Order: sequence, then structure tokens, then C-alpha cells
Amino acid sequence: MSDQSQILVVDDEAGPRESLKIILKSEFGVTTTDRGTSALELLRETPFDVVLLDLTMPEDLSGTDTLKAIRQSGVDVEVIVITGQGALDTAVDCLRLGARDYIAKPYQAEGVRAAVQSALTARTARRRADSMREHLLENLSHEFRTPLHAISGYSEILGDEARDALSSDQRRALTRIQLNSERLLSYLEGLFFLAELDAGDLPPIAREFPVRPWLEQLIDPIRRDAAQHGVTVELACDRGLTGYTHPETLARLISAITYAAADQPSGGTIRVAARRCHDHALQLSIDPGRGVAGESVGRRSTALEDLQLADPLAREVIVRAAASLRAQIVTELDGGSILRIHIELPNPSEAAAGFSPSTHSSSANLAHHTR
Repeated sequence: MSDQSQILVVDDEAGPRESLKIILKSEFGVTTTDRGTSALELLRETPFDVVLLDLTMPEDLSGTDTLKAIRQSGVDVEVIVITGQGALDTAVDCLRLGARDYIAKPYQAEGVRAAVQSALTARTARRRADSMREHLLENLSHEFRTPLHAISGYSEILGDEARDALSSDQRRALTRIQLNSERLLSYLEGLFFLAELDAGDLPPIAREFPVRPWLEQLIDPIRRDAAQHGVTVELACDRGLTGYTHPETLARLISAITYAAADQPSGGTIRVAARRCHDHALQLSIDPGRGVAGESVGRRSTALEDLQLADPLAREVIVRAAASLRAQIVTELDGGSILRIHIELPNPSEAAAGFSPSTHSSSANLAHHTR
């Protein structure tokens, strides 16, 4: 591939296809194809900068369907649609689907070149902005995470080694410093998690991991935080249990739910459990201690509102993490009280097949269950 910008022309008619090639070939590398399906194959194999896409291709994928498929594939390319007279509404619909611009037939050579150059300029600016955002996130991540980890760690060491020399007020102040730094770190981890998902920098690749030590490390700061409200956090998990998913994304999901459960009136016990389901899938359960032991379960629900999340960031993290992992969140309810929250993950074979793209829809990954 040369240093020239690469243009893909998709049109089922030879005349317009060759006309566009003639107009553009003096400035750009131009490849042509007569079918939407072959255009998708070319885009998977070769990096193109701009696609010129005819909307009227009755013998194969239509231009609109081809555009949808390009956007769903995640290929980084600008698309300019080509419309006939009377097809303005369709062109506007394509702009909503992510096309950069449209050209109406009959087109002029200068208009085509101007549209392509505008798309290339916009693409360069967007990629530069993406690069700056990634650099900023990397710097912010380092500048925030490192000192917060240090504050939390030094506070814990000081509390252990100098506890006898500290007054009760000093010990309480030191505990508050440690807990607040851990809570702030968890909040920032949620923000960075969402930013990395939006930037496409967090492909959730499944791998096997030991569940018990992973959970112990995850809930340890939450346990200390909850203890300040007289709330205890218990863990039930076999030591030999293994999971197969993306543990970092799952950590964001479990953290957000467990922290929300810990923000309750004084007293009570939060129970976190993990077990293997009948199809070898992993299920994690969180009992926030709000129900009454021994009561029968009135219903099972997947309405996110049942989690009673006051923090919009926690809600977004839970929705996006669950969607990315293809996990189902199910709550057991009785009389309006939450008895238990289940996080049901895909079995290993489904997880190995790949994860779903993250979505902004709060109902995207919540199937309906009732009892």
C-alpha cells in the first residue's frame, strides 16, 4: 500500500464506478468493487481511508445495509454515500447511521474531490483527537492511581506498625484517610473503565483465574469501608473454584454493586458468594442484608431500578460491564426488599467465543425473569 490515501468505490454500475476512479486516481489510490459483500471483505483485509458508497445496489446488499455492516464491524473508515435524484431522505438517514457526507447524482469532478478531501481532513482531526485523549487518559491514570495506591498502602502500614503509639482520634483519622483513598480509587477506576471502553482500549479477552483469592482482594477494601457503618462482609466460595471471563471488567461490576450494598444503615451483613452452575458457568451472588432471612422469594427481576442505585456512575459501570461480559443481573425480591443479587456469566465455551460490544442501553443485557 502506498503513502497515498486509499479510497474504496462501491457501485454496481460500471460507468459511475469507473468515472469516480478516473476523477480520483490522480490524487489517491483507488480500488473499486461492484458489491457490498465484497466491499466488506476488502475492508476486513485492507486499510482504507474513505468509502464512496452507492445507495442503489439491488442485486446485493443495499448501500444502507452495507453502511450498517461497516459501522457494526468497527472498521475505522469514513463513508460518503452517493444518491440519485429524489433520494435525499435516504441520504439523510445514512448520515444518521454514521456516513460523513453524501454526493447527489449527477456529480461534478470538483465536488467529488472536495467531498473526499473534507472526509480525509475530518478523519485526520478525529484520529489526532483520539490520540490526544488516549495520551491524556494514560497520564491521568498514572497521576491519580499511583498516589492513591501509595496513600492507601502507607496508611495501612502506619496503622499496623504504629497503632499502639497513636491515640484513638489519630487511629480514626488514619482509618478515614485509608478508606477515603480506597473509595476514591474505586470511583476513579470506574471512570477510567468507562473511558477505556469508549476508546476501544479494553478488549475483554477471557482467561481462567482462581475466584477465591480474586474475590478476597476485591472485597478487602469494601469490607473495611463497610465496617465503619457496623456492616460486615462475608465471603462464601470454594478455594478450588475457577472462573473463565475477563476478571478486570468483572471486578468493576462486582465492586460497583458491593459498594452500593455497603452504603446502607448501620448493622447488617453483606454476603458475597460464588459457585459453579450446572452448565459450568460462573454465578456470583451478593446478599445486601436488606431482606429478612427465611422469607419466601416473591419474584425474580432484572429491572435495574431494583438495585436502588443513587450514584449514576455506579449504574453506568454496572450496565456497561454487564453488557461487555454478556452477564445477566437478576435480583431476588420480596416485599420490595432485595434478598439477593445474582451475576450470571456465560459458560467457558461461550466466553471463549468472544464478548459483546459495550452498549449504552441499560436494558441491553438484562433478560426478563419472574417467579
